[in-house]
Amino acid sequence: MKKLVIVSGLSGAGKSQVINILEDNDYFCVDNLPVKLFDKFVQLVKTTHKNKFAISMDVRSVEHIHELVKVYTQTLEKIKSIKPIKLFLEADERVLVNRFSETRRKHPLGGELVSSIKKEQRLLSEIKKRSDFVIDTSKLTIAELKQKILALVEQKKYKGRLRINIVSFSYRLGLPLNADIVFDTRFLPNPNYVAKLKMLTGRNKMVKSYVLTSPVTVQFLSYIKQLLQFLIPKIIEEGKNYFTICFGCTGGRHRSVVIAEEIYKYLKKLKKSIKNYTLSLLHRDI
Repeated sequence: MKKLVIVSGLSGAGKSQVINILEDNDYFCVDNLPVKLFDKFVQLVKTTHKNKFAISMDVRSVEHIHELVKVYTQTLEKIKSIKPIKLFLEADERVLVNRFSETRRKHPLGGELVSSIKKEQRLLSEIKKRSDFVIDTSKLTIAELKQKILALVEQKKYKGRLRINIVSFSYRLGLPLNADIVFDTRFLPNPNYVAKLKMLTGRNKMVKSYVLTSPVTVQFLSYIKQLLQFLIPKIIEEGKNYFTICFGCTGGRHRSVVIAEEIYKYLKKLKKSIKNYTLSLLHRDI
């Protein structure tokens, strides 16, 4: 059976974030679908090969608020072969006021902000009653909202899939633009000053041995591994999709490459206990 998630609720409560969350999880999404187009959208749902859809419908269609109520009270009950899930988002008045102040956007109903919020609450009261789930976003982080929404619509605990990118680079050529965390390896023993190692790279066994046998390197790696063992589960819980760990040295050929490869091997082993992430390794400037 096809799934149709209908997102409604108060302005500023997070409807657009919910649509983005669902879109990132393979839902075909339409934000602020006009009520008069709902029947045509249902026909699209019935005829397309996709199985998961999501739309937001709210007070921005205030002139058709009665038609929106009709969708909830009559139209959805007649639809076969489609499972509707109706979500209603709300938040404390003070939180909504703060959110509008932070974004500097005006309320869709115009006028004084607090009175517009109260008016919207009255207009959508029937929609709230007819919804399957009412979600108060006042104290939710984006990660918590993501967990909650996907748990409701998928009926299972959401387990994110984090992609960890490990990158070695040269400081001469600049930091990688997508770096989340950067480790400087320029204090480690430098193979560039050893004649027989200078023209090799950090992938070579002799270069690896030269760098890794240093007590400083051993201690450095130990600290990084401890940090990542603590950090990665927290990042997965936060709901991030990408996390880039960068290692830099002067030329990007020796020390950064050796350390990047060692951490890549370590994280491959760590997957057995933490899971829920994939790995990639890039030597940008080798």
